[in-house]
Amino acid sequence: MKAQSLDKPFSFERLGLLLRNRVLDEATIVGIGAAIAVAINLITLLLARSAVFNAQPGRTSPWEIGVCLGGLLLAGGAFKGMHDGKAGTDWILLPATGAEKYAAGLLDLAVVFPLAASALGVALSALLALVASAVGGRGAAVWLPIGLGDLRAWADYAIAVSVILAGSTCFRKAALVKTVGLFIAYCLVVLVLGSLGLWAQGFFGREPGRISVDGSFSIVRGLFSFDGARVSARGQRIASLAVDLTRYALIPAFAVFFGAAKVAEKEGRDEVQ
Repeated sequence: MKAQSLDKPFSFERLGLLLRNRVLDEATIVGIGAAIAVAINLITLLLARSAVFNAQPGRTSPWEIGVCLGGLLLAGGAFKGMHDGKAGTDWILLPATGAEKYAAGLLDLAVVFPLAASALGVALSALLALVASAVGGRGAAVWLPIGLGDLRAWADYAIAVSVILAGSTCFRKAALVKTVGLFIAYCLVVLVLGSLGLWAQGFFGREPGRISVDGSFSIVRGLFSFDGARVSARGQRIASLAVDLTRYALIPAFAVFFGAAKVAEKEGRDEVQ
């Protein structure tokens, strides 16, 4: 690190060093996860002559699920060090600002980790495909995350990471479980309020006060229905816009600013002490 960079409020050099350290710390965990994935596929090749992770046509690939779950688990403990005693002291003594520390965690788990883990998954998938072909088994297709669906999956993953990182800055223990629980509660509240708002505006094409408890809502389909009556086209557009705006803009923006603010608060409080 250059001496003149120490006076900068935000240094990409310091950010790069923090990012490098995070990647090195996670390398062992990623290696263990990769070894487990290979072991599972080798067992299925021995027992059923099929590489199970490669033999899922038309479905979400287990490789993709593994990358996402691995990233979310890492995000749950990404800022655990700043809450602990001795580890918290080491965290404060790192020659970087709170913004740089948070940005390093976000870039690592939202961008670097999924790219590196996906590349590793492709390599392992290709290796297992060669083994499956050599023994005359199934599962010779190679996983390649290059489609539009994979890009959308990454967007959803990045949003989830931003939320869990915010939880990691807030909770000392079981950050992943607590954050997921709060997020589910939030979604339920938004769903109830949104449904009541649409009903009050008369979008269901029926008289107010006659809503059945048999209502349903699908985020995937973007459909509202109550007792078999679907929302009007106008209501569908408003509901879809509200869901997309909340999902792809409001939630990640709030999570990022909240997480960065919590790290800055922790830095300022400990510096005063």
